[in-house]
Amino acid sequence: MAFPATSTCMKCHATIATDRPAIEKLAEFAHSKQPIPWVRVYKVLPGVTWTHRKHLGAGVQCETCHGTVSDLDAMSETTAVTGMASCVSCHQARSASAACAVCHAWPAK
Repeated sequence: MAFPATSTCMKCHATIATDRPAIEKLAEFAHSKQPIPWVRVYKVLPGVTWTHRKHLGAGVQCETCHGTVSDLDAMSETTAVTGMASCVSCHQARSASAACAVCHAWPAK
């Protein structure tokens, strides 16, 4: 799973919740151009490939998986997005491909 770039987070957090300690740290990382030492919130099942980049590029908002981000002191597991049923239903609702190979990468034979 790939984590979002600091600049992605700062698109909103340049003006939202700027007085919170976690957002102040985020702003420090953005200013110094150092990568954020991310802590994994959701564990993706073995065999699943997943990236923030594709989902953000498709217009999926942070709140879709992380709940009301602006109310959180730190990202946390607030929705049940790690199950296959959750992923498939979201793909179907957005008319995104739900073909197995979209999310699953099996070793080549």
